[in-house]
Amino acid sequence: MKKKIIKNTLIAGAAGVGALAAIGNYFVNLYLSRDGIKKLQNGPGMLDEATKKILHESPESVDSVEFYRTTPHKKIFTFNKDSKCLHAIQYENDSDIYVIFCHGFTGDPNTDNVFAKRYYEMGYNVVMPYSRAHGKSEHNYCTMGWFERFDIIDWAKYIADKNPDAKIVLHGVSMGSATVMMATGEILPSNVKCCIADCGYTSLWEQYSINIRNMIPGAPAELLLHAANIVSKHKIGFDFKDASAVEQVKKSVTPTLFIHGDKDDFVPFWMNYTLYSAANCEKQRLVVPDSPHAVSELVNPELYWSTVSEFIDKYTKQ
Repeated sequence: MKKKIIKNTLIAGAAGVGALAAIGNYFVNLYLSRDGIKKLQNGPGMLDEATKKILHESPESVDSVEFYRTTPHKKIFTFNKDSKCLHAIQYENDSDIYVIFCHGFTGDPNTDNVFAKRYYEMGYNVVMPYSRAHGKSEHNYCTMGWFERFDIIDWAKYIADKNPDAKIVLHGVSMGSATVMMATGEILPSNVKCCIADCGYTSLWEQYSINIRNMIPGAPAELLLHAANIVSKHKIGFDFKDASAVEQVKKSVTPTLFIHGDKDDFVPFWMNYTLYSAANCEKQRLVVPDSPHAVSELVNPELYWSTVSEFIDKYTKQ
C-alpha cells in the first residue's frame, strides 16, 4: 500500500512538472520567440481599446503616417560581437545630434513615426533599430531589453565611428525604455549625452508578475514565472531575474529624463518613481496627467516635447 501511494505521488508530481514545463515553453514561445511575436503583432494586441484609440486616431498619429510615406529614409546595418547583423532605419539631417529611438514590445521602427517625425523636424538624425526577434532582426528571441542593451551600445559606436562629433540621445518607450535604461548601466561611448526613458519597467520579473495577475486573476504568477524562466535559461541563456532596469540605473552616469503617464496600469505608474529614486545620474521626472501606457506624447504633445526638447538642449549644447 505504501509503495502504491509513493508511486501515485511520483506520477502526480511528474505530471505536475510536465505541465509546468509545457506552460513555461508556451510562455517563452509566445512572448519571446520571433514566431510568437509575429502572432501577437497580428492579434488584437495587449493594450485596452481606449489606449489603442489614442494610438491610432490622435492627430499626431495620423500626421505621422503621411510623414513616413513622404520622407526619405534609408536602411542601415552593423554587426554585434556575436557577428549578428543589426538592422535599423535612419532619417538623415545636417546635424551632429543623433537620436537612437527604441520601439516597444511587438513594435516596429516603421510604425513609430510620431517620434521620427518630431525629431526629424527638430533637425536631428534619427536611428530606429529593430529590437531582437522583431521585423528585420536576425535574432530568434527577444530578451525584453536585456541583451538588446548591448545592441544599443553597438549602434552608438556605429554612429560615433561615422561621426566623431556626434552627440547621441537614447530614447525608448515601454520595452524600448527598459532597453535604453539598461544600456546606461554599461560603459557607453562618450558621445552619448542623455537618455529619455518613457514608461519603462523596473524589472522584468515584477513586470511579468503584474501582467500574469492582470491577464489571469488568481493565477500562481510566481510558479508560472519560475517555469518560464527555466525554459528561457535553457533555450536562450536568458534569466528573467537579470533584467532589472532599477539595478542598471543605479550604475548610470547618463543624464536621464524619466517619463510616465499617471493612468498607466500596464507598466504601473509607481514604477516611474522607483526608477527615478534609484537612478544615480543627473535626472528629471515628467508625469503626464491622464495618460495610459505608452501614449504620453499623444495625450499631451506640448508638455511632452517642450520637456524633452529642453532636456536634450541642456546636455547637447554644453
